[in-house]
Amino acid sequence: MGMPDEPSKGRSAELRNLAGVPEEPLAESAHVAWVEAPRRCHVDPETGETCVDYHRVWQYMRLLGLFTATAANSEFLSATFRQYAQSGHHTRTLVSASADYSMLAHLKCAYAGTSLDATVLDRCQTSLFLNRWYASRYPLSLTTVCASVLDYEPQHPFDLVCTHNFLGLHDGVQRQRVVARWHSFLRPGGVVVTTQRVRPTSSEEQCIHFTPEEARWLRERAAAAARAHAGGIDVDADQVAAAVYAYAIRRRTYAIHTPREITALFENAGFEIEMVDEGGGPAERARDFPANRVAPGSYRMRIVARRR
Repeated sequence: MGMPDEPSKGRSAELRNLAGVPEEPLAESAHVAWVEAPRRCHVDPETGETCVDYHRVWQYMRLLGLFTATAANSEFLSATFRQYAQSGHHTRTLVSASADYSMLAHLKCAYAGTSLDATVLDRCQTSLFLNRWYASRYPLSLTTVCASVLDYEPQHPFDLVCTHNFLGLHDGVQRQRVVARWHSFLRPGGVVVTTQRVRPTSSEEQCIHFTPEEARWLRERAAAAARAHAGGIDVDADQVAAAVYAYAIRRRTYAIHTPREITALFENAGFEIEMVDEGGGPAERARDFPANRVAPGSYRMRIVARRR
């Protein structure tokens, strides 16, 4: 079972931001991502599909407040990571896929004054470049690995694996494989800390996507926000809006209707659920809005699972 200073079952309502606010210089790094993504983004050798539409504009969408991303769960992540940092038993950490450096920023903030051996795993060089950019800025010791979570074989086990809203990018079969891989990455007693959007009212059984109308709506919001942004941004507002539309029209995720769909994956893979809830209550849900308008009433579940 968990150590005394680690999160335990039933304590989600008591989590507080014990580690301060992570530093995320989006006003600078958004333009870095815009420039670097076309050079670095992963291209599938079989299908030709690429994540450039995602990575070049993701940080601008965060900067302009088009959706909340990690911000809504920041207190949970910071407080949970801080408790593991203080335990002294969770030095080796893995960020298992990341759109940018946000998860690394939360780890850096939480582990301030304690030892942190951080690795970021992603199949896209843009994400890894942004994490290295962040690590060199502060500075922070970091290892980056360009690989899929399904193919990665670490040389040494990790103490903690973390990611944000990642399982919804995979169908049901792949989700089982991802969670099994996380189990194999961890030492006995190691933990996974993650969140996942759940859409209980969605009628979709498979892919969640933006309709053309929603994509246009998001484009208009992006253009207006870019023009109104204090101090301006380094890219023309219409260019940003066009990139946001390209992101939206191609974006696909998979429907998750209940937290049980996720907790069952962890239990079947050999994890013990340390903590799970349906988000931080009404205040957090009011702050945590998705970029599209489908399935009102969605929320971000939070989970901590320990390898037996």
